[in-house]
Amino acid sequence: MQTIVITGASGFLGRACCAAFTSAGYSVRALVRNLDAQQYLQAVSDGGVYLASMPDRIDEKAFKGAVRAVIHCAYATTGSDQKAAQETNLAGTRRLREITQRYAIPQFVFISSMAAHKAARSTYGVTKWQLEQEMTASSDTIVKPGTIIGPGGAFERVREMVRKLPAVPLLYGDRQLQTIWIEDVSAGIVEIVRRNVTGTIILAHPDTVSMREFYQKIADIELSGKKFIPVSGDLALCAVTVLERFGLRLPISSENLLGIKYLHRFDPLPDLRRLGLEPLNFQQSLDGLTGYSAA
Repeated sequence: MQTIVITGASGFLGRACCAAFTSAGYSVRALVRNLDAQQYLQAVSDGGVYLASMPDRIDEKAFKGAVRAVIHCAYATTGSDQKAAQETNLAGTRRLREITQRYAIPQFVFISSMAAHKAARSTYGVTKWQLEQEMTASSDTIVKPGTIIGPGGAFERVREMVRKLPAVPLLYGDRQLQTIWIEDVSAGIVEIVRRNVTGTIILAHPDTVSMREFYQKIADIELSGKKFIPVSGDLALCAVTVLERFGLRLPISSENLLGIKYLHRFDPLPDLRRLGLEPLNFQQSLDGLTGYSAA
C-alpha cells in the first residue's frame, strides 16, 4: 500500500482528498494546524494525524518511510493581515517542498488556483503564481482547479452571503467562471498521483458560467428569490478597499473583487483527457449538493 501525505487535511479540499485517496487504496497521513481535528479525520487517515502549523512547526515524522507523494492543500487565508498571510504561505510552501525533497519523496503536488497567473492582482493570486514559478516541471505538479462547488470552502461562503443579504450586489456580472465539483477535483488529484503526472494541470469543466448566472443559481437552490442589484465592480473595489483600511470587515473583500476582476480562462480539455476525467458541469454540481456531506 502506497502512502500519501496531505496538508490542510481538515479543510474542505483536504478532507475530500483524504477520502478519495483512502477509497483508492492509499494510506493517508493527514497534516493539520490543530490536532483537535484528529477524531473526525481518523476514518480517512489510517496513516495518522500530524501537526503542521506552517512554516515553523511541521511534524517530519509524517514524511518518513516510503511516501509516494505530498499533496499540499494547506493555505492561510489573507484575513485582515494580507502581508502576514503571504509570508506564511510563501515560507510554509517552501519549507514543505524542502522537506519533500530531503526525504526523497517522488512527487510534490501544489494546489494552486485559476486566480494565479501573470496578470493577477489579488494577494492570493500573486502569491500562488510566485510559488508556481518555483516548481520544477519534472518532479512537481501544479493543480489549478476552477471554482470548487460543494458544501464547504469559498462556495459555501458565497451561499451564506446570499442567504444573509436582503439584496445581493451583482459585481462584474459578465465575468466568466470555470467550475468543478469537489469530488471531481479530488478524483483528478488521485489520478495525477496514480499516473505520476507532473507539470501544470487544469481541473475544471470546459463550459463557463457568468457571475450573474452563478449567483442566480445559488439563489435558486436557496429558494430565496433575492434581488440582484448591478453595481460597478471597479467602483465597489475602490469603496471596499477604503473601508478595509479603516478595519471594517464586509461580506465581500477587495481580495474577492480583485480575483473576479482579473479572472483568466484556461483550457482544461487536454488535461481532462489525459487523466480520463469527465467532470460535472455547474448545474450537475449544484444538483449533487443534495444529501452530500464533506465531513
